[in-house]
Amino acid sequence: MTSRGHTMITGALAVMVALYLGAACPASAADLASRYPAKVRAHSGNVIDSGYQGARLGSSNSQRDWEAAAGRSRAEILCPKRGYAFALGMRPVLSTVTGTAKVVSRGGEGTYLNLHGHLRLPAEKTLWEFYSHLKLWDKVAARLEYAPWKWTGSGHIPSDGNLAGLLLRKDDAIQSDLAITSLILGADYEVSFGRNVVFGPNGDLHIIKWTQRVTKGNGDAMDFSQTLLQPAIGGHLRYEPENTGYFSWFKPYVEMRFSWMSFDGLGLSTWDMAAGVAPPVSRNVDAGFKLGYKQWKLEGNRNRLYSDVAVEGPYLDFALHF
Repeated sequence: MTSRGHTMITGALAVMVALYLGAACPASAADLASRYPAKVRAHSGNVIDSGYQGARLGSSNSQRDWEAAAGRSRAEILCPKRGYAFALGMRPVLSTVTGTAKVVSRGGEGTYLNLHGHLRLPAEKTLWEFYSHLKLWDKVAARLEYAPWKWTGSGHIPSDGNLAGLLLRKDDAIQSDLAITSLILGADYEVSFGRNVVFGPNGDLHIIKWTQRVTKGNGDAMDFSQTLLQPAIGGHLRYEPENTGYFSWFKPYVEMRFSWMSFDGLGLSTWDMAAGVAPPVSRNVDAGFKLGYKQWKLEGNRNRLYSDVAVEGPYLDFALHF
């Protein structure tokens, strides 16, 4: 009887230890999958063992696996290096252009002409922009943006004017073409404030090509082209709610950004506010959809160009996040 008692006690202890280890190991694995989703745990070695098994219908772990893959949780404040993220996108801007511009000749001849009232450029037009973002160490982002804006209009000028020496008389028939092509090289530094708010400074270098042509009905024309190098500095803010429930799939966010600088007589200011979602389309790719409103304003003079021009309007943003 004594021998049987010792055997039963030893067996019970063995069963308890086995149950404890069985409960502790899955919990630690689940915690790892929740805190560090598979998309940012490239160093884990074995993807199958990293907590991501795909959205397996009928599996008891499919809910946990899908939320982990969608980025259910946030990393700690000033989190360590997690690899990189890359994005490619484009946006149509339902823009409105307003303002005036003056182009002077080498002899100093020129008058301010309203882009819409005098030069007959369309006030509203859909413009396209393209961009790519590369994010490193979860803090530093490099941006490359390309905006080939162009307007064309025709009509009769309502009053006398002068475009770089080209005399325009009232009721003259004119054809106007204006292209503002921007290549933007930018960088962001991001600091986490809690688990849901990210903010930081940003800097940009705008390479702007201003190309303008006005042709009169009799064939007289004036072509003007000037390249502007304009730096700008500013800040940005982004808020993402807790990724729980449906938020773990849609991943909604709200963000805003601004920049400004007056340099060598010319001032450039921009601001942008938007809200969007980024649902995953595969294990390593998210699809970004964003709706926002932006403004771009160029004011001042540089060499032969004097401008007070603003382009603003709502936009849609479509992107792929890798």
